[in-house]
Amino acid sequence: MNITLKQLRVFCALYELRSFTAAARAAFVTQSAVSKLCAELEAEIGQPLFERSTRSVTPCDGAAEFYAYAQEILGTVRAAERTMSGLRSLERGTVGVATSPLMMVGLMGQVVADYHRAHPSVKLELFELSTDDTIEHVRNGRADFGIVSLETASDELSTRVIYRDTMYAVCAPDHALTRRRKVSWEDVAAHDHITLRNVYSVRRSLDRVAADLKLEFRYRIEAGMLLSALNLVGEGLGITVVPGYACDVARQLGLRVLDIDGARLHGHELWLIQRRTARLSLAASAFLQATEDYLRLRQSGRH
Repeated sequence: MNITLKQLRVFCALYELRSFTAAARAAFVTQSAVSKLCAELEAEIGQPLFERSTRSVTPCDGAAEFYAYAQEILGTVRAAERTMSGLRSLERGTVGVATSPLMMVGLMGQVVADYHRAHPSVKLELFELSTDDTIEHVRNGRADFGIVSLETASDELSTRVIYRDTMYAVCAPDHALTRRRKVSWEDVAAHDHITLRNVYSVRRSLDRVAADLKLEFRYRIEAGMLLSALNLVGEGLGITVVPGYACDVARQLGLRVLDIDGARLHGHELWLIQRRTARLSLAASAFLQATEDYLRLRQSGRH
């Protein structure tokens, strides 16, 4: 088969967006070009990929499987483009980093600021995503690396623990928990919770704690952003549990941050994930080294 990268890019755009107009916009081509490239691709593989009508585009059987292969191919190309764009110096290139919004603010903010001041010519692409979307961005080559909390190691990606944090309870200043000298996990479980959805690593870590200790946390409100959860905590609607890198944000909002007795035994592990076959550019390697140096100092309590 003589399949081109342009055909694969247009196919992926059409598969994701289900619209010729939107796919043309995303791929920077005309609608007629999208139609032509898809028709050429279907002729090459010998079967239709989409059912077309005046109002909709519906993937045919086999399109999902072909999309997975296309993303793997394009991911390798994206990773190669990143590496070659900044191979020789730190005067150019692009670095892509994917992690949760909470980690981007509480953990990566200082690294990003210091790196940009030192290397202003390097473009930084920051992807603030759920855990699963972070993994997909790294797998598909849209990001050089990601930081997530994993339940199990991945066979498809290179993974290793890069940081271990401790969980803390956060509540309003007048909450009943603030009157206790010590707060246990059982105390935390006794109150209504405002939590992030389980697409984020913080919630998944809390779910693991509950399973390990055979506790049930009452998730009365689920939010998609930490700031939303913390604002509702401030309204006295419940408590939340956050890792150490989110504590400064909570304190800035006037909330109380409480140590949980035994929390260090049930830490919040963060993993570095990368494509196994990818070679980091000089710019991405320097950013990763800066990240690891910062996290090492932070974990030792010297930052």
